Amino acid sequence: MQVVRMKAERRTALGRNRVAQLRAEGWLPAVVYGDGKEPVSIAISEWEIEQHIKAHHRIFQLEIAGTPQAAFLQAVTWANTTDHPTHVDFKRIDLTKPIEVEVAVALLGNPVGVSKGGALMKDHVQILIRCLPTAIPDAIEHDVSKLELDQHVSASDLKLPAGVTLVAPATTVICHVAKIVVAEAAPAAAEAAPAAGDKPAEKAGDKPAEKADKK
Repeated sequence: MQVVRMKAERRTALGRNRVAQLRAEGWLPAVVYGDGKEPVSIAISEWEIEQHIKAHHRIFQLEIAGTPQAAFLQAVTWANTTDHPTHVDFKRIDLTKPIEVEVAVALLGNPVGVSKGGALMKDHVQILIRCLPTAIPDAIEHDVSKLELDQHVSASDLKLPAGVTLVAPATTVICHVAKIVVAEAAPAAAEAAPAAGDKPAEKAGDKPAEKADKK
């Protein structure tokens, strides 16, 4: 995975008003933590981090007040009403040491079991691996086109790139093809029989003609 450079400024004012002012100026509050050191509050360009997120960049060389710091994009907090980030967490890393990270599993092809009345169910499409930060794959691809009904793909079936080892349990189910069961509609309830002693309702025209008055 590519290591991208990004400048950051130390952030000393942490109040709500100051954070609102930062955002109004196009900056985004963030924090760098880990490696047994104290967390450092920083400010980064909101536009720049949005571009990196869209490009799926996760490994950064932050320039904090002129000092480089390798960091992993650990988490992004998003606004509830917009598609803009509100805060970013970075974790300190050493580019020469392996880290554990979750990566996406890309399922390729259309399972043959789908054409036989099944549906592809995605159970765990994020899998935990271990590798050097620069060796993190964008995704782990797996062909599911030969998957039949009631068959599944386990983590042990994935072909990992060189230098990448599996951390998740080998038995973790990535996906499976389940048979679609169509439930039959319940038959309409029969009309309730009239209770004993009840007289059936008279229909129009069923009323007997009145006898003629005797003279």
